[in-house]
Amino acid sequence: MSSRGSGAERRIWLQRLPDPLDAMQLAVSIAVLLVALSAVTDSAEVSVTEPTLSQKFERFQEDVQTFFDDVGEKAKGALHDLHNSEISNKTRNWFAEKFRKLKERFQTTFTPGGTD
Repeated sequence: MSSRGSGAERRIWLQRLPDPLDAMQLAVSIAVLLVALSAVTDSAEVSVTEPTLSQKFERFQEDVQTFFDDVGEKAKGALHDLHNSEISNKTRNWFAEKFRKLKERFQTTFTPGGTD
């Protein structure tokens, strides 16, 4: 009876084990599903149409316009900063003072009735 009991126990134990073919079928099914999804997404990307030549020129025009607008704004800002800088103000004041002194000298020198 012990031989029968051990055989029955083996069958019960073997029935409890998962079938390796089931696990393999699951793995293959998942792999096939991933490949199919990859093919579908790749075909969706390929279906995007190439822009026409006129669209490319319009895009180029927009890019060039954006570039020059950006360069213009940066140049305007740089010139504004330069105009308001300390060295610029000092130079402008120096020239204004020299011009004022020169103007006074001319007025005293070349006025009618002035001394020579």
